[in-house]
Amino acid sequence: MNHYPHHIGDFNNATRHLTFVERALYRELLDLYYDTERPLNADATKLARRVLANTDEQREALQTVLEEFFDLRETGWHNDRCDREIDAFHEKQEQQSRAGRASAAKRRGKSGQGEGGDSGTGEGGRATGARSNGKASTAQRPLNDRSTNQNQNQNQEEEKKASPSKSRDGDAAALVTDAVVKADAGTVPATPAAWSVVFADEFGVEVSPGDMNARRKFWPLAAGWVQKDLTVGQMRAAVMRAQAEATEVIVYLPAYVDRVLASISSGAATESRQEAAARARMQEAAPLAASRGPASAAPPAAEGYTFFQRAAESQSRALEVMQ
Repeated sequence: MNHYPHHIGDFNNATRHLTFVERALYRELLDLYYDTERPLNADATKLARRVLANTDEQREALQTVLEEFFDLRETGWHNDRCDREIDAFHEKQEQQSRAGRASAAKRRGKSGQGEGGDSGTGEGGRATGARSNGKASTAQRPLNDRSTNQNQNQNQEEEKKASPSKSRDGDAAALVTDAVVKADAGTVPATPAAWSVVFADEFGVEVSPGDMNARRKFWPLAAGWVQKDLTVGQMRAAVMRAQAEATEVIVYLPAYVDRVLASISSGAATESRQEAAARARMQEAAPLAASRGPASAAPPAAEGYTFFQRAAESQSRALEVMQ
């Protein structure tokens, strides 16, 4: 056996009365017992050499431990607990061997190569994974116990990452399912999480699902954009306008853009600096422009400003729906 269970509580309770040397020798005897998977040698001299009990004191301590924790029988010094653990190990090993042979036979049957073949047995009908003389073959030892458990744990972690239902909440799940958003102008993000991806990819504003403070600021804004069926193209246009109009550093772009979107959707009367300058220029040039305009479309000279006002509004609406 390459491994055996060592129960610290049981060992301490059973050996607290022993000396340091006796406890050490007891562990040496247990290791030897499990390693050889058989009772200890009844020859005290040979056994002492195996556990490095070289002095008279150590050999005396060895005899004390043997008499207290082991039973001398015809086959050597036995320990009941060691025998139970070894038998359980062999039984588990045999079960795994049978399962492996059954699985191999099933695979051969599916591939059409199982006709007339054996079911994992060798010459004379002896199972290749069976024990020889009551002991398991070293080549058949289940070396995959640890790797199997490790693979299972890795698979569970991958399922948690891939499955939205195992995310911490619904919004985090939406971020997983909407992680890839097409950046074309006509895309309409369907969730706040999808908008968070757009802002991260397009404008460099990261909104981590695990950052509750960031989510409290961003999610209500994005929920409003979802209700309005806002497109990525409209958001780009609003960001461009926000950056052009800003007279100071934009502390939080999503909130600033949301105000710009609100002013656009409500047709706010507030003019930007560029609009105000354009309006002043148009007011000065209104009579001349009106006289040069088409006869069917141009308003009277007195209403020249109204004409340019409408032209400016038309350009603003075109910017809003820009794709």
